[in-house]
Amino acid sequence: MIDEHRKVMGSHQISIRAADLLEDMRPQHYNGMNRAQTVRTINDILQGRTERTVDAFLIGLRNTGGEDYAQRVEEISREIQAFLTQKELLTQPYTKSSDKQYKYRTFDSPIGRKLKIVSQRLYDCAAKAGFPPNFFRETYFDRVTFYCIPDHTDFNFSTFSDCTFSVCRVREATFDGVSIFSSEFQSCAIQYATFFDASIAHTHFHDSTLRNVSFQKARLTSCNTVDCELDGVGFLNATLDGCFFGRVAAHGIRNLHTATITQGGATDYEVKRNRESIFAALRPEQGRRLEFPAKRRGGR
Repeated sequence: MIDEHRKVMGSHQISIRAADLLEDMRPQHYNGMNRAQTVRTINDILQGRTERTVDAFLIGLRNTGGEDYAQRVEEISREIQAFLTQKELLTQPYTKSSDKQYKYRTFDSPIGRKLKIVSQRLYDCAAKAGFPPNFFRETYFDRVTFYCIPDHTDFNFSTFSDCTFSVCRVREATFDGVSIFSSEFQSCAIQYATFFDASIAHTHFHDSTLRNVSFQKARLTSCNTVDCELDGVGFLNATLDGCFFGRVAAHGIRNLHTATITQGGATDYEVKRNRESIFAALRPEQGRRLEFPAKRRGGR
């Protein structure tokens, strides 16, 4: 049901909360020494990357905590169920629309465009009623968690500050000329999206699938991509500055050889090692491959 789309926690966030609980339950076994591995193991369970099921994990959590921690265990159980329910909706398009008009505050962007400001409250209201035309274009999104957007959404020339795309379907969207900073894409299904000439800084991709996505001429700074599947992703003339790719399943990566891969403040040797690690993680296709063309950016 479309009405089921709602704001939920990503699996990585839930895994951190579950690790906190385990450390309280059994501090002699779960502690700072193995915290990173604990979070990763729980996250892999929630993402279905291990033989252990979510039900088995929750049974173990209840048995470990007993009555003393029953309430916290059930809170985490509800968060996990909400996450799994939302994840099932990634194959279904959000189709609501509306002609409802909103009053926006505005923001004068550094590039000379006047952007309308959208907060979480305004986004939630529009998501419930249906998004009006041009809701997403030339907009300043301030600490917004996105959990549903229509297919073919035009985000062009917008700015995202401290935003999260959480368990969200992002299909055939255009992020051309956008600025994204201090944001995250968590457990998203991103397909046929373009980030042409985008500026993306301190923004991370976790547990997401990127298929036929173009970062043509985009500038990515200090961005991490972890536990993601990348299929047919293009980097024609992109800039990757201090970026990291870890535990990714990469297929058909295009035009990585045209990208500028650097690391601000690093030595030549460190830059070389960073470039080698990115090529090793992404395993780009050999030979010349054509980047699919950037979509039209619209009027200026």
